[in-house]
Amino acid sequence: MAAEEQTPRTKPSTGKSKKRKKPRKDKWGQPIVDAGDRPAVEPEPEPEPPEEPVPAPAAAAAAAEEEDETGIYETGKVVASGLPYTTTEAEIRELFERFGPLRSLQLSRFPDSGNFRGLTFVSFESNEVAMKSLELDGFKIGNRFMRVERCRLAAGSKRKRTVESQIDPKKADGCLSAYVGNLKWDVTETDVRDFFKSLKIASIRFAINKRTGDSRGFCHVDFEDDESLEKAVGMNQSELRGRPIKISYAVSNRG
Repeated sequence: MAAEEQTPRTKPSTGKSKKRKKPRKDKWGQPIVDAGDRPAVEPEPEPEPPEEPVPAPAAAAAAAEEEDETGIYETGKVVASGLPYTTTEAEIRELFERFGPLRSLQLSRFPDSGNFRGLTFVSFESNEVAMKSLELDGFKIGNRFMRVERCRLAAGSKRKRTVESQIDPKKADGCLSAYVGNLKWDVTETDVRDFFKSLKIASIRFAINKRTGDSRGFCHVDFEDDESLEKAVGMNQSELRGRPIKISYAVSNRG
């Protein structure tokens, strides 16, 4: 009898199988990552504050001079501030009269009590003396340092608008027109043409009151060449029918 083939039997392993560790979860069912398993995150460096440009002293001085030149100030008048409240009008007058005679002295006071509030406006007989009094800027009076500066006209004030209207506008590129103002109400186009009869006139445009249809007392004259325009502006303050008229370069209202 043939020997029966015996199938080899595998020996059961004696080692215990390792159980797979279940990940821990929080109460919302999300896996909890141990601190040791978390990747190290480097904190982002804080951005450095940008360097502020330091203006050059020469540029700052030039800007201050430019602002000073373009400002509109009251002639012969300065304003002093930072004075002690106990300063009297006689003391202020004595302090400023060392530079020259005063025209007026106006002390600013609190409206409720009427007491001096440390601010005063000083008007001199001449603008030269007023400029000289600016030397008092930084002068120590009592236990305070006084500030003295030129008196600037308030923005939008009637006097400032009057001063600005007296400043002749600059000539724009390609300008061939002149403003002619201070005309009598009954001045006609013929009168204006006779006034500029030696010049080459292209057209004349009168400003008309839309409600009444009357002249508003000024017009714009367009010339054919630059030479005629320059001669016309040179006739500023010449009389037309017994009245000196204003002649300047026209200012365009177009941007």
